Amino acid sequence: MRDHLENIIRDLKEVMADLDKVEAGSYGYKSAAPRARKALMKASKDLREVRNLVQEAKTSHEEE
Repeated sequence: MRDHLENIIRDLKEVMADLDKVEAGSYGYKSAAPRARKALMKASKDLREVRNLVQEAKTSHEEE
């Protein structure tokens, strides 16, 4: 689980440059916006998977 979360954090750190371009309206912001949205959607889905793993781990401990 921790590895999944660290990968998500790494990916989000990488997208920060694109977010800065979009926010500032600087050169390349039109192509940076879809990249940022795509990365954020992927992070959202990945976080949902991690959440499910946490829930499964919690449930398995309760059954013991």
